[in-house]
Amino acid sequence: MRVTMDVNFEKFHKKCEAAISKVAQSTKKATEAACRDIMFDSLKQVPRDTEALASSAFYEVKHAPDYGFEAILGYGRGGKVNPKTGVPVEDYAVVVHEDLEAVHPVGKAKFLEDPIRDFTSRKFPRTVIKHVGPALESENNE
Repeated sequence: MRVTMDVNFEKFHKKCEAAISKVAQSTKKATEAACRDIMFDSLKQVPRDTEALASSAFYEVKHAPDYGFEAILGYGRGGKVNPKTGVPVEDYAVVVHEDLEAVHPVGKAKFLEDPIRDFTSRKFPRTVIKHVGPALESENNE
């Protein structure tokens, strides 16, 4: 038995490039969705004595050096200053985050780390499937 197959490599190459592009954009959307979800939960946990710390929350999504996207999430950007102490938030955000002994009327330590751990253990797969899955399915249906 002999089977012959003609392959249009130019068309195949274009389809591969289109699929990679769709997956890349979907990956960016998934990363942005992850950041929004994590920050939403983090802002429920951040100590709120003056709101300065909470108002300094940020995230950014950018191309990773090798491939895909990476996110930076944190507190202490925007030049916010604690109105009670005059201390810039960037100077004390890590201390507040790490001090497990401090008692806060609202919020707690590990206000960013805990939401990140929760997201990665429970929500990460769902987020990837939600945003990247449709891009892969659309390529299979063309």
